[in-house]
Amino acid sequence: MVGNQNPFSIGFIITLARKPAIFKSGNFERMHSLFQFRSRTNTRLRRTLMLMIFMVIAASSKAMDSLDVRVGNFYPNYYKNAEQQWEGIDVEMAVALAERAGFSPNIVEIPWSRALIMARRGQVDLLANVNISDERSEYLHWIGPQRYTQMSLIVTRENAELPINSLDDLVAQCKSLGLKFGIQPNVIYGDEFAERLRSDNEFRACAEESTGPQNDDKVLFGRLLGYFDEPLDVQAERRRNPDYGLVVHPFTVIKEPVFFGVSKASVNADELKRLLVAYQSLVADGSLDAIARKWTF
Repeated sequence: MVGNQNPFSIGFIITLARKPAIFKSGNFERMHSLFQFRSRTNTRLRRTLMLMIFMVIAASSKAMDSLDVRVGNFYPNYYKNAEQQWEGIDVEMAVALAERAGFSPNIVEIPWSRALIMARRGQVDLLANVNISDERSEYLHWIGPQRYTQMSLIVTRENAELPINSLDDLVAQCKSLGLKFGIQPNVIYGDEFAERLRSDNEFRACAEESTGPQNDDKVLFGRLLGYFDEPLDVQAERRRNPDYGLVVHPFTVIKEPVFFGVSKASVNADELKRLLVAYQSLVADGSLDAIARKWTF
């Protein structure tokens, strides 16, 4: 991260005008003392002015530090309202963290998979709603928990009561209905789920990888049995549109905290400390809880 440079620079030139003088007898000592007094006064004034300048520049620079905050376009986590301002549970939490730490948040819309690559390279500073993994810990500091989330099966209303209570049940229903279930790239669904994808050919054959919006359409048009996502997303969509055709099935594969991810490549130790202190402050005064309640339906 690079703080913004001050948009202006200030220089002071203080000129002490001296005119030739003819000192008469008896006046020399008095005039010399006066000159020394004026010289010391101007020196102190010069130092005071320079100190004030440095303080103003430092304060301005600190206030103008920016933090690149990643967002997607995925209601209700991140979206633009009618005034084209970003809203949503995760962007509001990330902005609150950045501002409490004294940064100016620069919101950047980036696809999730790309954002992880950019965070590794130091091209984006702050991610929200991130699951911890060993690989991500190589390039991200963790602050949190930001909030708690879960991954539940999202299906059509007609399939809301399918008898699915385990991953084996899920495979059985996929075979019975001749449909796959959807998963999203670079999303964590828990250790058991990951192991089954890695080692169980039958389970892996039932999974189809697509992005969230694509999964919505595929389920609605009967091309997928369902897909795994946060219940918050579907609940929020149903609140916005009561006729929305997807519902949350009771089957959940993971429930765990998510964190803010801070790029190790772009955020230095002092900046990280500011963010950590800001997080503790947001927890202590209930600010994060207030944002979560706003978006919990």
